[in-house]
Amino acid sequence: MVRLEDVSKVYRTDRIETTALDAISVTIEPGAFVSVMGPSGCGKSTLLNVMGLLDAPTGGTVSIDGAPIRGYRDREVASLRNAKVGFVFQSFHLIGDLTVADNVEIPLLYRRMAGGERRQRVAAALDRVGLTARRHHFPTQLSGGQQQRVAIARAIVGEPRLLLADEPTGNLDSQMGEEIMAVLHELNRQGTTIVMVTHDPRLAETTHRTIRLFDGRQVQ
Repeated sequence: MVRLEDVSKVYRTDRIETTALDAISVTIEPGAFVSVMGPSGCGKSTLLNVMGLLDAPTGGTVSIDGAPIRGYRDREVASLRNAKVGFVFQSFHLIGDLTVADNVEIPLLYRRMAGGERRQRVAAALDRVGLTARRHHFPTQLSGGQQQRVAIARAIVGEPRLLLADEPTGNLDSQMGEEIMAVLHELNRQGTTIVMVTHDPRLAETTHRTIRLFDGRQVQ
């Protein structure tokens, strides 16, 4: 699904150079559920951004479905990302003056897709996360766990093969966190490949394997 070969990411300013990723080589197989762990500032979120084509590596190669991402124009990268990758963040990033259904529909607006098909996909995504009855509600009318489920529905409405989740339970209490993990595991059982950043070893233990980072290097 995703392969990183000797990937590095360096951020430079006029006075300082910071290495966020250093010679990372990892393969995420289709259908896997992989957790990423490490101390704050070790490069976990940068790793997800590079995997999800939000950020280009300074060195090395990123391949999606066996195809190296080289020489792509920004528009081509954005189109590939929209088609193949979904993102879930610790902060829900929902638009407050849009309904649940309208928030979920946003990724589809960047595709040439008829309104009827968009509505069908939104309905299917909300059904998968158990929020059909909330489609006309606004984010402020939802609990934190429900808002995160909306964010997951938005991430999967385009039927991506890869879902990248950056601390998806970080802003939730333990019960809501368990609800979100149940949703993620069900999506994985249905065939979605998932890479999840977490600080919680209990959550990591429920995934297929764990990648550990320290100071931008892979240590396990």
